[in-house]
Amino acid sequence: AYAPRVMAVLDPVKVVIENYPEGQVEEFEMPYHPEDPSYGSRKVPFSRELYIERDDFRQDPPKKFHRLSPGAEVRLRYAYFITCREAVLDEAGNVLELRCVYDPQSRGGQSPDGRKVKGTIHWVSAAHALPAEVRLYD
Repeated sequence: AYAPRVMAVLDPVKVVIENYPEGQVEEFEMPYHPEDPSYGSRKVPFSRELYIERDDFRQDPPKKFHRLSPGAEVRLRYAYFITCREAVLDEAGNVLELRCVYDPQSRGGQSPDGRKVKGTIHWVSAAHALPAEVRLYD
């Protein structure tokens, strides 16, 4: 239970943040353990193109789905609020990429106007993502 934590995306779908400046990269400070500051923290790059888990998006979400869907707003963990504007699909209806906008006032995952979002999803910067071997056990 007390191991350092990082973010990984195993089944990625690309998110393009249309109103985020092209070529801009900023860093967010993320703790290695959310409940134990003695583990320290790391800087994680954030850019216009991200990857999120495919399971964190639904074109037609069921009730109580608090992740990303067209028109829905979610919090990117330790980063910004984003709202999905459009899903780009292939001929078979599979999601190729998501077009979103971000709220620059929500840096760090809080909104100055006090609005709440129910969903928080993890992400990685597409330009800074690293390949990794992941072993999943039953």
